[in-house]
Amino acid sequence: MIEQAPTAAARVSIRVPKTSEVVADHIRKRIVRGELKEGDFLPPEGQLMVSLGISRPTLREAFRILEAEMLISVGRGSRTGARVHAPRVDSVSRYAGFVLQSQGTTVGDIYEARLAIEPYIARRLAEKPPKDVVARLAAEIDRLQAMVEEERYVDFMIGLAEFHRILVELGGNHTLLFLTTILHGVVARYQVEHLDRRAVSGEVQRKRALGGIRSFRKLVSLIEAGDGDNAEAHWRLHVINANKSWLEPDQEDSLIDVLD
Repeated sequence: MIEQAPTAAARVSIRVPKTSEVVADHIRKRIVRGELKEGDFLPPEGQLMVSLGISRPTLREAFRILEAEMLISVGRGSRTGARVHAPRVDSVSRYAGFVLQSQGTTVGDIYEARLAIEPYIARRLAEKPPKDVVARLAAEIDRLQAMVEEERYVDFMIGLAEFHRILVELGGNHTLLFLTTILHGVVARYQVEHLDRRAVSGEVQRKRALGGIRSFRKLVSLIEAGDGDNAEAHWRLHVINANKSWLEPDQEDSLIDVLD
């Protein structure tokens, strides 16, 4: 009798989740859906063990899974239970930086991504401005101006990256904001290092900074006027020129470094 080879379906192995994974998934869903809010406490261990019908080791393994995902924090010896944390982009941005670096992402690649996102956001803000967008941007520009007047150029470099992030935040597209926030730390770090690496006089730094601020104010005026075409065109040119300013020939192909 000739044995038949097992079919593809017969070769498929189905992994049954561990009880701790099922428990973690149950709690995770409640957090992601907003049923459990930032700062809430889970019931004490004893109560959870009874309500879920599980052992203490199983519950603690579920907690370890959720702690690794930064969705809860467990105070050892605390009687208040595990504290809930809403999902945050900060929780993944550092890891995303590791991924980008491991894939050989260049500084030029990061800046090109901004060019793909921000001009669209400028048009969106002009055509469908959210409430208080002009006041929010103007306040941020004033904050940057004060840094220049006080010659706080490192703070100004960090503030520049933050202005770009806020611009996208106000655009209201959560996906684009998520991507921009992931890139935010890489950009801010590079710009501070650029300032340290390139010996530039205070006078030149001030001139460049004030030129950028004038461009920011022009963008705000175009948004306030509802001029989507010119807001997009202006911001595209601004980002192109800014990219050229930051990406000197010997740096464009440099790999990002998030580890130092």
